[in-house]
Amino acid sequence: MKNGKHVEFNCLDDVCGKPVQFKLLEIETSPIIRCPNCGKEYNLNGNFHKKLKKFESLIYAIKDAEEILGDTNVAVNYRNHEIRIPYRLLLTRMNTLLTMNIGGKKVELRFRVEPLGMEE
Repeated sequence: MKNGKHVEFNCLDDVCGKPVQFKLLEIETSPIIRCPNCGKEYNLNGNFHKKLKKFESLIYAIKDAEEILGDTNVAVNYRNHEIRIPYRLLLTRMNTLLTMNIGGKKVELRFRVEPLGMEE
């Protein structure tokens, strides 16, 4: 994500609701971001920034484990049957989301990067 990938959430303004995008590198230098549509400001410092960095580290750890993902499954037990989903398939078919509290509201942050599609 350091190579230009971005994070996105919908503006919390009741009227706006448009996507607000930012890069992690941007909030390291200036934690204030603005909605490009309505101008509402968001202060993304402290604990918020720390959680985003940890999530970024998780995504890089998944990328680092790519060579074993073909041998790894997620198993779900349903009515006495085990359903196995290859971890690699799971990661390439799902959106990467992180739910956080912003301004007293739960907000889903969408990471616009596929864990296995990341560039070095």
